[in-house]
Amino acid sequence: MNNQINETLSQMLAILKEGRMTEGQETYFAADVVTQEGGNPPLTGKQAAIERLNKFRESIGVAEFVSYVVGTVAITGNTSFYDAVLRLKLKNGETVSLEQVVKTEWRDGKIINERYYHS
Repeated sequence: MNNQINETLSQMLAILKEGRMTEGQETYFAADVVTQEGGNPPLTGKQAAIERLNKFRESIGVAEFVSYVVGTVAITGNTSFYDAVLRLKLKNGETVSLEQVVKTEWRDGKIINERYYHS
């Protein structure tokens, strides 16, 4: 199972490193995925996760993607973990860096639960 998760996770991270976050969600999230940002209440459903991502982009005024750098990746059972730094250029000209750790549960090549921990 770890080999399948490792291969699928590697493919997903390659998409994210190109800044194609919505495509990553559309491709790898199960229809009934549960996602949670830090201590906020969890959301259920792929469409709800995509809408949250779009609202986040709008709320901070994202002008363009700069980079998504992934650090350490670990897999145990059907769960993967990785840390990453997302850099975005905002409409006001500022560039921001957002650090996160992502915990993901997989089933049949799809993400069924994902939680984001931010610093």
